[in-house]
Amino acid sequence: MYRGPWSAEEAAEKYADQVKNTIDFNTPGGVAIFMAEPIQGVGGINPMPKGFANKAHEHVKNAGGLYLSDEVQTGFGRLGDHYWGFEQLGIKPDMISMAKTIGNGFPLAAVACSKEVCDSLNKITFSTYSANPLAIAAGRECLRVIDDEGMQENCKLRGEQFMKGLKELQSRYEQIGDVRGQGLMIGVELVRDKESKIPIEPEFFADVFERTKDYGILLGKGGRFGNTLRIQPPMCVNEDDINFALDVLDISLNEANKAR
Repeated sequence: MYRGPWSAEEAAEKYADQVKNTIDFNTPGGVAIFMAEPIQGVGGINPMPKGFANKAHEHVKNAGGLYLSDEVQTGFGRLGDHYWGFEQLGIKPDMISMAKTIGNGFPLAAVACSKEVCDSLNKITFSTYSANPLAIAAGRECLRVIDDEGMQENCKLRGEQFMKGLKELQSRYEQIGDVRGQGLMIGVELVRDKESKIPIEPEFFADVFERTKDYGILLGKGGRFGNTLRIQPPMCVNEDDINFALDVLDISLNEANKAR
């Protein structure tokens, strides 16, 4: 799902080279850890070019570092096809950070580590809020619901429905420059026109953003230029919810254009 001046393979190579250059010229030659989201969240719902994580991990490993996959937003089936984002990258991390979905609003987070990493912690480790029985009970129930009620499959189906509808809106609105993501983690990038892909004026974005809120849809905002609508609804949304959201986006974009 990479979009750019190079092929996805070329982009993966070039971005991984930047990691190596950083290690070579901005560190003493050794690094502790490389942390990355399989799909950037606040960064604008940007999927990694295929192969980047593998090549970057190789450079980091050669410098003595570990790889941590940040699954706070991508984990627990939200991407539909995979339970964890790193699975679609074809690489096994040394550590996984997770939160949000694991507690469904309850303050809960966790870190999973390889045996080698865990063994290194056997002498000293501490956590201020560890072993909270109420938090653990909430987390266990969330995991049961995800599995028993087919939340991962729902993310896949509703994500496909959402993506299809957004692509249709993209064909009708010059301001929708890109629609990207996977499952129920989708980004809609607003631009001045499809040819230049220059980020939309902040005033127009704010107008669309506020209208969607007024009509009953809460969206996120992200990206380097703050021009990407972040769509990450509850994993239990149904077909009618998606249709309603698409109608709201359609109306909001139409009214914002008339108000210019």
